[in-house]
Amino acid sequence: MLRRLDLKDPWRSLDASFWPDDLLLGRHTVIYGHNGSGKSTLAELLLSVAEGSCATDLVWQNEDLARSTIGLGGSGAVPSMAVFTRKWVKANLSAFLDGSSASAIVTLGREAIDAKEAEANLKTEIEELRGATDEAEKLRKAGDRKVEDLAREVQERIVSELKKFDYDHFTKGRYSIPRVKGDLREYDGAFPDSNAHADALRRLGDRAPLMVAEVPTPPGAVAADLHGLVELLFETPTRVALEGLDGATNAQAWVEQGLSLHEERDRCLFCAEPVSSERRDQLARHFDESWIRIRGEAKRLLASVEREASAMRAWHANLPAVDDLVSDFQPVYEDAVGLAGAEVEKRVAVLEAVKEALAVKVADPSAMPDPPDWVVLSQPYSTTVLAQAVKEHNAQVRRHEEVVTERQQVVYDHLVGSKSEIFSEIEAQASGYAEKASTSRAAQRLAERRLDEVRQAQFTTKDMADTLTRDLGRVYGKDHLSVAVTEDGKSYACRRGDEPGTDLSEGERTTLSLLYFLRKLQDEQTPGGEPSHRTVVIDDPSSSLDREALFATHQWLIDILEDFGQYVILTHDFSLLRLFIKSHKTAWGKSVKMIADGNAVEMAFPRVSFLEMYAATVDGERRSRLGELPRFLRNNTSEYAYLFSMVMAGIADSEDHERLFLLPNAARRVLEIFASYKAPHGANFLQQLSMLVKTEEGEPFRDVYDFCNRYSHGEGSESIDVLDARAVHGHIRRCMEFLNAVDNEHFQRMCQATKTVSTL
Repeated sequence: MLRRLDLKDPWRSLDASFWPDDLLLGRHTVIYGHNGSGKSTLAELLLSVAEGSCATDLVWQNEDLARSTIGLGGSGAVPSMAVFTRKWVKANLSAFLDGSSASAIVTLGREAIDAKEAEANLKTEIEELRGATDEAEKLRKAGDRKVEDLAREVQERIVSELKKFDYDHFTKGRYSIPRVKGDLREYDGAFPDSNAHADALRRLGDRAPLMVAEVPTPPGAVAADLHGLVELLFETPTRVALEGLDGATNAQAWVEQGLSLHEERDRCLFCAEPVSSERRDQLARHFDESWIRIRGEAKRLLASVEREASAMRAWHANLPAVDDLVSDFQPVYEDAVGLAGAEVEKRVAVLEAVKEALAVKVADPSAMPDPPDWVVLSQPYSTTVLAQAVKEHNAQVRRHEEVVTERQQVVYDHLVGSKSEIFSEIEAQASGYAEKASTSRAAQRLAERRLDEVRQAQFTTKDMADTLTRDLGRVYGKDHLSVAVTEDGKSYACRRGDEPGTDLSEGERTTLSLLYFLRKLQDEQTPGGEPSHRTVVIDDPSSSLDREALFATHQWLIDILEDFGQYVILTHDFSLLRLFIKSHKTAWGKSVKMIADGNAVEMAFPRVSFLEMYAATVDGERRSRLGELPRFLRNNTSEYAYLFSMVMAGIADSEDHERLFLLPNAARRVLEIFASYKAPHGANFLQQLSMLVKTEEGEPFRDVYDFCNRYSHGEGSESIDVLDARAVHGHIRRCMEFLNAVDNEHFQRMCQATKTVSTL
């Protein structure tokens, strides 16, 4: 029996998260969900497992908690299972139900062989398989040619692009077609893009590089000599001479002023003593010596500055040329050379300013020019990039052969890697064609053997026809349809009275298909096929049935399925859900109590399980989700109350509501039920809605009518489609505002009944 499924990969609207860990199927399970919720997708997935051709990779867990992995296209070790879906009906009963132009027929019985799709079609199928084998062989040959052509194209490019750089290595003999195929097949991961490929080819064409001299330390010795520049520029012969006379500043200033006052006098103005010529000669000689010394110091420093400026320019001019470096480092090295030149020019400009000040001092030691700002001369040069570029260039020169090999590998990896994916695709296609040809031949042999079996098979009897006729009468409460054996005794025909049963309604098709499905299960006698060991899945058993037929179908399902080990019913019909809840209420209650009491057996595989399937938004995409049956669905006796509560919850949660995809249709269904109660004299929903819209002065809710008219999907819950709730969320709110405006008392009572807090 099936306890739960775990998908390894997404399939349609199902993904690995659609089935919660704590959610289980039971022996009797009913799954409720609106159209578009994913019920049929789940049923078709189970059908693929039952048919031994699983639609995706998944893990099956049975009632003993044992897990079985089922791969894509496989069956796995799972119990016998039968699944009723529209897809199954189309595959098994399409002719039986298509009575528009002729009496529909189908073969029933222990071997479950459809005569119309067996003997006659098998002959045609055998011929088609022969043709398919021939076609697959042609496609295989074409695929092999594509594989060969692509490998040869890559080989040609390898040789043509790389042989010029290594004539003896890159030859067609060394890079043969089998080797290229193997490299294409085994290449994995990222590959160099076209820009890297073009760059590698360009650099392979570069000449072999030579070593270059390392970057010398730039000149900067003059900075130490300039520490006394300010003092030198402010020194004068007078100040130097007076310093020799007296170290006192006041005395120096006094004597300096006195010298100019006594130039034409013979006696001192201060003491009236005579000023001798001998004293005047002493002072003159003293001043001349300081003059010469200051000028000499200025000349020496000037020469140092000029040498420094020349050395700086020579250092920059003697840097290795940009073209001497390999192209890898040329751009960054060229920028660094430019920056070094700018630094040299900045320092030379400072030295020129120093030279101008010193030249003034040399010309007139008594002058006091302003000292320039020479701080930049004491700052270090930025030569890191220059030195590192030269260092790495020389390192690459030493490993030139290795670098060339790396660039050749880049070219090779691009040529192979850029084609590896398409090579794998066309090789896989060719392999698939070969496998298809082999499979077609095997299928042809099996079909021929099957044709022999069909011709010998036992066909049905009148007993089965009478059984199906009684089942139809039980469901519909009348004998307007019957099933009879055809004249050749090989098939059944559906009849309406005494005439062929043509143009069956949707409800009649559903009922007849379901009857055939379940009676076929009872009639089958296969190993391991005992009902108590089988799982039965039925998708939408009540489509288009009226109330009486629905009630009879429910009871008939209960009676027929009781003997099977497990059954799962998927339905969108609220009325059928209520019937199942009512009929399983006692067993469900006992199961819930046993689980609450910690009964391990019941917790592992409940007797009864009611679940809900719904569509949710995950990362902007519609995904199906399985969950517990909500409280409103368990307790409400009307679809109207449930839909009302769901729409109001959606309005409260705005765009975060997990059932966004269902809200537009739920709102429309609420208005359908409300309008049929409020305006029963209208011929249809839109007429009833229009009458209610016109009751409000000015028709302020005309937009609600337009919304329902635009998104009209016909009457009945079976036709509710899935819309984009994000785009029409405002319309949903307007629908409920309209209901509130038309009948506030009813609206408030509904809020009270469903325990809803209105945000309108």
